[in-house]
Amino acid sequence: MRPRFSVMLPQTNSVASRDAILRVAEAAEELEFDAVTVHDHLVFNGFWIASGMQNADGPGDNRDLYEAMETLTFVAARTERVRLVTSVIILPLRDPVLFAKQAATLDVLSEGRFVLGVGVGPPLKPSGYETTKLGRHRDNAAREYDAVGVSGNRGVRTNEYLEAIFAIWENESATFEGQFVSFEGIEVFPKPIQKPRPTVMVGGRSDYALRRAAKYADGWNPSQPSATQLATSLPTLHAYFKEAGRGEPTEIGINIHSVITSTDEAAHVIADPSASKMFPNLNEYRERTILGNPDTFTRRVQEYVDAGANYIELKPFYPDIDHLIDQMRLIHDEVMPAFI
Repeated sequence: MRPRFSVMLPQTNSVASRDAILRVAEAAEELEFDAVTVHDHLVFNGFWIASGMQNADGPGDNRDLYEAMETLTFVAARTERVRLVTSVIILPLRDPVLFAKQAATLDVLSEGRFVLGVGVGPPLKPSGYETTKLGRHRDNAAREYDAVGVSGNRGVRTNEYLEAIFAIWENESATFEGQFVSFEGIEVFPKPIQKPRPTVMVGGRSDYALRRAAKYADGWNPSQPSATQLATSLPTLHAYFKEAGRGEPTEIGINIHSVITSTDEAAHVIADPSASKMFPNLNEYRERTILGNPDTFTRRVQEYVDAGANYIELKPFYPDIDHLIDQMRLIHDEVMPAFI
């Protein structure tokens, strides 16, 4: 099986710029990537490197993070084929009526290429089951929720917001009554091109995330899973889909940091300064990234495909945009042909 590859746009950190975003989006079109992705924060302290690497060469500030939906709409105007994915939008931070309209507009303007990846953001308290270091990332998330006045159970709010958004997308006149949002007989147009709604993927690795995916989404796209974790979680996901009276999930993804370059050693030189902040030990780091030369990179992708993934969303580390596009070209030339 040939997995579909996507790449995160240089939407954040020091490498982020208008020209960089366009160059990478256009390269993704040329090099047969399935999608381009963005992530989401309204408040961002720059500690978590999602685009580039520590000390990357770029015109911006590590605290830069271009707004997700506006970035995808900008890219939609310069591309024709790639899917436009939020990975993930932190839905409790968004007004669901406004977001439903924004997303439907993007789906129409892109001629049906929008994919809603949704999540709740990092845990606000230590869970005891974490595989990444979340200290300052967790602090950022807490400040973010405080800044927009959102409190209470984020999962319950996310589920309710999804139901409200679907009601708007799927009905001429939408009515919804919930704990956090209510409306009656509202007419919100345009409706999405994709029927009954755009493709939806749920992020997160918890059991709550699996249940949310089975109830509301077309699939699951967890961040930084190991291949073993993906494989052992999928029977539960399939069981929840069956329990919900739905078919099989169509999207089984991974959202993962990566580097591909000429040697394994060179890949780690690029990745280590940034990734060392994110993982508690070397074993977790190696199991939850895809790093190496083309052969090693292909083998690691195959491990995830064997575990059940059909969608590989890459968050590459790179020193500058030229290097990122070189990595994308290597994936096109050396990795994609290995999969039928």
